[in-house]
Amino acid sequence: MNTIFIICGHGNYGTGFQSTIELLLGKKEDIYYIDFLVEDNDITLKEKMLEIINQNPNSQILFICDILGGTPYKVAAEIANFNNSIEVIVGCNVMSIIEGSFQKDNLALEELANFIVESSKNSTIKFEKVKGKELINEVVEEGI
Repeated sequence: MNTIFIICGHGNYGTGFQSTIELLLGKKEDIYYIDFLVEDNDITLKEKMLEIINQNPNSQILFICDILGGTPYKVAAEIANFNNSIEVIVGCNVMSIIEGSFQKDNLALEELANFIVESSKNSTIKFEKVKGKELINEVVEEGI
């Protein structure tokens, strides 16, 4: 069964992630993005979510929301609560979502949700400053 991601959050959270993920991976047909805008409410947000779900009737769905307890999370949780083919995770970073996109065909939906949450925890760190002259001789790789 195909697994799709629906990334949803306040403001332009969804399309912000879209910009970043498409820059890094290119366009992905199995990742959808929903913005929860000022003019939206829980009803219009639910309509946006159900539209994507209805477009993918044979897919498992992983909602990735921005804030625990926020409206996108609450609406996604309401949809997922009685559906075994939908999971909801919250507060994940770009790196974990990308890693999850590479694992989505290898893991069961619940395992995938747990994998992305753990990946987010493992990729969130505080930079430890280098003392003295050690930094001068360090080779810094270019980023994207």
